[in-house]
Amino acid sequence: MLKFVINGVKLRLPMLVCLALVYLTVTGCGKAQDPNSRPVTEYVLQSGGKVIRVSSDLPIDSTAKIPEEDFSIREIDLTNAKIKNIDMKKLSDLPNLESLNLHGTRLNDKGLTLITNLPNLKSLELAYTRVSDEEVSKLTRFPKLKKIFLYGTAVKPQTIEDLKSNLRGSVVYK
Repeated sequence: MLKFVINGVKLRLPMLVCLALVYLTVTGCGKAQDPNSRPVTEYVLQSGGKVIRVSSDLPIDSTAKIPEEDFSIREIDLTNAKIKNIDMKKLSDLPNLESLNLHGTRLNDKGLTLITNLPNLKSLELAYTRVSDEEVSKLTRFPKLKKIFLYGTAVKPQTIEDLKSNLRGSVVYK
């Protein structure tokens, strides 16, 4: 038996087989929204990078492409961008970020320390950066991390082995 309330009136429909909901509007249907996404996107674009939002595969590579509605970032690409370590704080607190590419940036351990609270980070590109064993060994703070790119870094083989054992199922490219 189907029971529901419409305008305060309780209805029971024991024989209802089909219910057509014509002109039904449902809002907030699970779209990922993050208040940090707009300022982070603006920072990434100013730095020469691009972002991809959760609900699209198309890159946002200019300010004209920043959506008016709220959105959430899935990927950030800052390849060869002229970024500062202190600015890495801006890339924190992005709950839906899955991929962060910092290839060829001037990032070092000070900057890597500032990247926090990325609970869904799966891929981290640190190739040709200045990160070291000390901070790379702490990447276990990203429990969903599956791909780590460390080409052209000074990270030692033992650190890589430790990462692989502490982040089960992860692949480290060196």
